[in-house]
Amino acid sequence: MSQGVSFFPVATIGCTAFALVAAVFMAPSFAHAADAVASPGCSCPDGVGAAVPKPNYTRLAPPLDASDEIAALQSVQFALTEVADGSSYVWHRSHGRLSGIVKPLRSHKDQDGTVCRTIVVILNGTDLTKKTETTACRLASGVWQISG
Repeated sequence: MSQGVSFFPVATIGCTAFALVAAVFMAPSFAHAADAVASPGCSCPDGVGAAVPKPNYTRLAPPLDASDEIAALQSVQFALTEVADGSSYVWHRSHGRLSGIVKPLRSHKDQDGTVCRTIVVILNGTDLTKKTETTACRLASGVWQISG
C-alpha cells in the first residue's frame, strides 16, 4: 500500500488517535521544520558592501495537511489490526513528503480483559523524523483507541 489511506473510513478513527498523530507529526517542530532551518548569509557583497542572504529553498515544500494526518492515522489503525507483534508496517504518501513505520511490540489484555498493544510509531517528513511509543486498546467497535 503506497499511501496508507484506503483501509478505514475517517469516521472509524478514534479521537485519541488524532492526539497521537498531532503530538508526533503535527507539532510545530515537525509541521514547520523547514521554517526552522537557518539560512546562512552569502559572503558576496550586494553592491554596497552588505552580505546578501542566501535563499532558504527548503521553505518551498508544501506543508503537511489534514489528508497526511488521516493517512498516518489509518496506517496506525491498519497496523494494529493486521500486523503481528515484532513486525513492521511501512507506508509512504504518494507526494513523497511523509512516510512512516508502525511496529506493534507486544499484545496484552488490560484489567477489563480488553486487548491492548504497545506500539512504536515513527513518522518521517522531508526534514524531520519523530518517534513515539504508546499503548492502544481495541474498542468493542473494532477501532483502536490510543491511551493517554
